[in-house]
Amino acid sequence: MRILFTSGVGILPEQRINRWKMVTDLYTSLGKSFMALGHQVYFYIHPEAMTENALPQLTWNCVDHEHFDYVLDRFAPDFVFTWNGSSIGDETTATLSQAHGAKMVFSEQGWFPQKDTMYFDLTGCNGKCSTKNTTWAIPEKNGASQLLAARKKYITQAGLNKLFDVDTCDIAEPNLSKPIFVPLQDEHDLNILLDSPFKCMDSFVSFLCKTYPRHRFIVRPHPKYQKPNLDNYDNVELVNPRIPMFEQLSRCGIVIGLNSTTLLESALLGFPVISYGVGLGTGTGVFHDAIPEAPPALEEVQINQENATGFLYHLICQKQIKREHMAKPLEILKSQLFRDLKQQLNWNVLSR
Repeated sequence: MRILFTSGVGILPEQRINRWKMVTDLYTSLGKSFMALGHQVYFYIHPEAMTENALPQLTWNCVDHEHFDYVLDRFAPDFVFTWNGSSIGDETTATLSQAHGAKMVFSEQGWFPQKDTMYFDLTGCNGKCSTKNTTWAIPEKNGASQLLAARKKYITQAGLNKLFDVDTCDIAEPNLSKPIFVPLQDEHDLNILLDSPFKCMDSFVSFLCKTYPRHRFIVRPHPKYQKPNLDNYDNVELVNPRIPMFEQLSRCGIVIGLNSTTLLESALLGFPVISYGVGLGTGTGVFHDAIPEAPPALEEVQINQENATGFLYHLICQKQIKREHMAKPLEILKSQLFRDLKQQLNWNVLSR
């Protein structure tokens, strides 16, 4: 395989360059693993996104796509990796790469836990992810035990075993005697700008209060958007986003939110979730998907246990990869990412 990794290409001035240094480090580790497995790699990186771990001898530095066609012509990659895929720069990368016959691979932060994991997808990330509108079954042999063990490990390592059950993976029925947990999003996040019916967090909270006036809400601002400029609502308790959310969540009986990682965590922890907006869990059965024009009656919300656990198994046991495994060739060799790439090329080890 011939793989081209891109980082920070064509980013806008307001985008954070430090994020792309993180991407460069992850892609450098992954590139070294592919090289150790006998594959060819090259990098096209924004000069300010270079790090100590980068490989300058295998890198073309450019702030935009000025020389991208030339690199695509000369290197002729089978795959081009980029982060997220939703920015203007990412879209240009994908358009040019596909015009040269390369297949795209998009990557993003994982879920359980987000800071230690990442995932790859050949269709896109978040609302464009291939997981959307798809269902999975847990493998009959050891699948359920693998999911339960992975869930227990996640809960225990996070120190949450006193708050949440570690012995089952069932999603509870809505408990409407308890408050509704509402995790807010960053209004500048692409998830909100592109895939949410609510662009303003105050309009989302206002909508919920008007739709369910008899219920109490625990509303948690996003840690990176701590002052969402909300009006005062009699039935809303606004909590401190600097405090980990899990104790706040444990006090609640149902979760309502906008396409965020918190919704996936809530489902994994056993909470029924209503999701507005399009995300990677849309249409999978892990959430009750809702639209503002037809909000559900809370007492009628039901989650398909089989579909939900199948989707969670796919995320936690197959799709996400530990960041530390980027530098481990044998872990990459047995990953879902490597299987997906081989399938795309109809490639096997005996053919090269």
